[in-house]
Order: sequence, then structure tokens, then C-alpha cells
Amino acid sequence: MFKWVIRFLYIMIISIATIYVYGSANYSRLEAYYADHMADSIDDTKTYLEGINTIMGLDYFSEDPIYQFQQNTGDYQLSLGIYTIGVTLEDQLYDGLMVFVNNVRIVENNEVIEHPKLKIVVALDQSTYKSGEDRLNTATVLFDSEKVFPYSYVPAVFLLDADGYLQKEIENSEDIIQAHVTQISIAYSNGTTNDDGALIYNDSLLFVSSMEPYSEAAFIKTTDLAIDTDDYRLSTQFVGDQPTEDELVAFNLNTNRGNLGDYNNLIWRTMAIYILIAGVITYFLFFHKAVRERMQAKRYLQKDGETRTVTAQPIFKDIEENEKDRK
Repeated sequence: MFKWVIRFLYIMIISIATIYVYGSANYSRLEAYYADHMADSIDDTKTYLEGINTIMGLDYFSEDPIYQFQQNTGDYQLSLGIYTIGVTLEDQLYDGLMVFVNNVRIVENNEVIEHPKLKIVVALDQSTYKSGEDRLNTATVLFDSEKVFPYSYVPAVFLLDADGYLQKEIENSEDIIQAHVTQISIAYSNGTTNDDGALIYNDSLLFVSSMEPYSEAAFIKTTDLAIDTDDYRLSTQFVGDQPTEDELVAFNLNTNRGNLGDYNNLIWRTMAIYILIAGVITYFLFFHKAVRERMQAKRYLQKDGETRTVTAQPIFKDIEENEKDRK
């Protein structure tokens, strides 16, 4: 019985390890794709967003942003766009928003900051965004262009009309809580850290866009943020469950994706090495002893092909007393 328990636990460990190794291999594939097609194209919005389509598995994004801000003069520059997106999860199409930031240029003390670190925060009017076990009224993404994907996220925040994003299901009710975007803020760091190694962000925000005047310090402020659910709920206007070719054109939706299949060799190579290592470990744990005993048994074969009968002797045996010894 104990032997079967050990086997079951081993199978469980191998299964978990297989999932982990495959996930790591897939991340390596995405990392390679990002490095080849996206890392140097962050300021080419269309190219970069098509890359996001690819690595994030989006169905589409609208090339016409429902909100856009650009500042391309002065010491503090950036572009921010809010794009409608569609994502299919478990065979259901979800509407959503993508807040995307690029073309960032920051000058401090007459010097351009190379690779500024960004903290993009989208504030909601309801605590619907799920982070771990908590429900928050903010969605935050940290972006560091010096780190390769996926060790740094893309400079975008994704919000879907789904539970855990912009919605929260009410227990024992068909009603839902719907959140709305009320503010977008961006903090930046020049890369300096504190004693604990955490980034130190500038006391003034780089950018803030809100529905009402923002009283705190920020280099760029706007109060024209107004996002209505009808602005991004395109699926309600589709004839079917998915947009038709005509609807893709009518709403200017971009469905272009790169070919991740060109990088499948990274997965196959990693999995091949893993299977080899797992196979060797499995052999020595469960089969080596039986194979060794069988090989030893073959040594008893005579040269003429006849087999010797070998009687195994017990390690412990009873001692037979002689009749004379009893007397």
C-alpha cells in the first residue's frame, strides 16, 4: 500500500513540474518574440499593439482610441490612448479597455532620463479589480523597458467587462457591480532605489487625467477624462457572438497577430530536455532495481543455452536440531 502512495505522490510531483516547465518554456517563447518584434517598436503604436494582440491573446483592438492625450513638447512628454479591446475567454467574447502609454520623454537637470520606470494607475469608482484575494479600486502596472517581457509588463492596463476587472458579481443575485474609470495617473522613477532596493518615484506625478481637478503635484494635468460603457461595448452592436468581416472594417478593429509558431522550437527543446531528465530519474527510482536483477539472472545461463535452476536461500532460517543433540 505504501508503495502505491509513493507512486501516486511521484506522479503528482511530475505533473506539477510538467505544467511549470511548459509554462516557463512558453514564457521563453513570448520573451523571444517580444525581443524580436516589440522591444524596439514601443513608440510605433500600431506595431506594438499588434504585438500585444499576439502575446496577450487579444481578439482585436480598435485603431481609433476612445480617449487620447499627447504632449510632444517640453521636458515632460508622452502619449496615452484608451483603446477598445475584445478578448475571448472560455468561448465567450468580453468587451474591455486597454490604457496604453508610449512616446515617453523626460528631461531632468537638462539630461534625458534613459529608460524611465513607469507606474501606471487606473482608478475606479468601485472596488472590483481583483488582486490576489483582495478587491481594489485601482489597477496598477509597473513598466521597466530595460527588463524583458514577461519580467516587466507592457506599458498597458487591461480592464474587461468581467468579474475581477470592471465588474463584481453579487452573491445570490443576478445583479453585478459595474465600475467606471475615474482617473489615470502615471508616476516615474529615474531608476534610483532606497535601502530596500525599491524604486523611488518622483514626488510629482508625470501625468494625471481625471474627471475633476486634481489638487496634488503633477507635471501634466487634464480634466477631460470621460469614459462611458457604451464607448467600448462593441459586442452589443455585433450581429453574432463574434464580429463579422464587415463589422471589423466598420469599427476599424485590428486583428493582426504575429506568428508565435516560429518560436515553438524553444518549447520543444525545453520539453525534450525535461522529459530526458524526468525519464532518467523515473528509471532509477522505479525500474533500475528490476533491470539489474534481471541482468544478474542472465549471468546464470550456461554457454550451451541450458538454464541453471537457482534456489534462493532465505536470509533467516530455522536451525534444525539433531536427535542426538536432544539427548
